[in-house]
Amino acid sequence: MNYFKNIFVGLGVISIFALHPSLNKGNSPITYLQYLVYGNSLTVSSNKAVDIDALQIKWVCQNKNAACVDVVVFENGKQINDVPYEKGNQKLEIYYYKNKIGEVEQYKTVSKQANQYKIDLLAKNKTIFFKGEIIGPSPYNGPSITAPSLVSL
Repeated sequence: MNYFKNIFVGLGVISIFALHPSLNKGNSPITYLQYLVYGNSLTVSSNKAVDIDALQIKWVCQNKNAACVDVVVFENGKQINDVPYEKGNQKLEIYYYKNKIGEVEQYKTVSKQANQYKIDLLAKNKTIFFKGEIIGPSPYNGPSITAPSLVSL
């Protein structure tokens, strides 16, 4: 009985280490395991001056063979769809009051990869500032939040 207990504890410890985000790189069995466990995540943060209900985030895939080419993932203050898993060129387009304020682009060599998509918005003096970032095997670190968009509040 002690032998089986040690095996289960060992497998548990190995699983915890295998799911650590730092191992989510390239095309490996660990990357695929993280895709199954975590999936893609979308985080939207803003200050109180931003009307989060006026924000829309659209996922656009430039691969015409993709199952979904144009999907709204965030609208009316909440995430309404998951960020799709597709191989190739793709981007998140961010709209505020139906005006495009930025985009976050990426190129994925493998479709089954878990990425974290982060969108930060800051409104100040009737101007909105945007920053986008993708953390994972296909990363992107977007423009600085000090670069203003051309949308007036």
